[in-house]
Amino acid sequence: MLLTIQTKPMPSLSIVMPYKENCKAEGHILTRFKIARHYFYDQMTQEEIAQKISCHRNTIGTVVRLCNDYASDVAWEYINSRAQLSLDRLEDLFTFLQAQPPIPHAHPSQLSGEDETFIVNKHQLLGYGAKRLYTHLKRTGADSSVYTLAKIRGVYKRNSLRKKTKRTKNGNRRALYNYTAIAAFEKLQYDTKDILDQKALPEEIYQLFQNNPQLPRYQWTIIDAKTRTRFLSWSHKLSSWYGFSFLLFVVCWLRAHGQWHHIQTQMDGGSEFCSASPKKLTLWNTLLAPLNASVIQTEGVKWKQNIVERSHKSDDEEFYVPRGYHIKSKTDFLIEAQQWMLYWNTEREHSGIGMHDRTPEEVLEQLGHHQAHRIVRFPALILDDLYPTLRQLHQSLTFPQNAQKVLTQYLGFIKRS
Repeated sequence: MLLTIQTKPMPSLSIVMPYKENCKAEGHILTRFKIARHYFYDQMTQEEIAQKISCHRNTIGTVVRLCNDYASDVAWEYINSRAQLSLDRLEDLFTFLQAQPPIPHAHPSQLSGEDETFIVNKHQLLGYGAKRLYTHLKRTGADSSVYTLAKIRGVYKRNSLRKKTKRTKNGNRRALYNYTAIAAFEKLQYDTKDILDQKALPEEIYQLFQNNPQLPRYQWTIIDAKTRTRFLSWSHKLSSWYGFSFLLFVVCWLRAHGQWHHIQTQMDGGSEFCSASPKKLTLWNTLLAPLNASVIQTEGVKWKQNIVERSHKSDDEEFYVPRGYHIKSKTDFLIEAQQWMLYWNTEREHSGIGMHDRTPEEVLEQLGHHQAHRIVRFPALILDDLYPTLRQLHQSLTFPQNAQKVLTQYLGFIKRS
């Protein structure tokens, strides 16, 4: 068959230099085309060609495989003949012989394209940083051997993803305490959370807590500023009796585990606490004085409750949203709530001021608290179920005579209200 010779004819059909030098002089396509002719037309073996042009026989094998996989009928006519063709025609027919850069298309420890898209979509929806997203996926039951922190960070780097942050107006951080000076459980923050938050919960979980009478609606949270240890309870309603009872329970819990220094608890002016009433605040302090504890109010300054308020966001992101789908009954809730408290206090690393990516239990141990493993294992409580027990707790405390009188008056006041 006679093939037309076009302009810019191809140079000599033989390779006279070593493979790498020939590629630099004539290009990869022409060099590999000549190798293909040696193999298919001249019937040379891979070893013979490799020895002739000083390369590895696997290089020859790559050329043979590419020709078998991608060469068209027209290309085969040129491979199996000595006909010449122009360089332009050569590049058109044998583009598949162009050497690819030695960059892997995917790293063995890199997420697949589908999984990477899933991570990108999650970031767009939630705005989390890589570590928070890893924690969120782990809490939702995702395979942690697939969605590892390193792989998620790789996705963030490749896609230039950044976590959404909120800053003060001047960009400065505001430290509420001297964290190096205060002791564990010296400064507590106290707040409540309405679980029914339409902005935080998916519709299905929102309806679950709204329509299931077994499940509580309110969460009571006490958190230690030094160690981030949290004590949680829940209730179906809010009342100042529950507010004082839960605080009293936590103080007694700490005293029972060897914490004897003064405990100051800070709270807002909600009706479930002291209703911003100086008289009621004095009453609470009188009742707590025999236990070497006291309470103060924020006087409407929101940022003074920054630690406990921020923890409520973690409740939504790492407890109610990912684990809410596993809750169908009161028993399910108590199991999940207990596991959530244990996870927060013993497994979840915290990056707040003074924490340095440690768990509350680790901080307590490093501060020398020998009962740290007991302190952080606080029981999950539904306060409505413990009314008789909590009332007995009030009455069984040994107060001075005047404090006991005030306590009796306080219980009468609560009963009437």
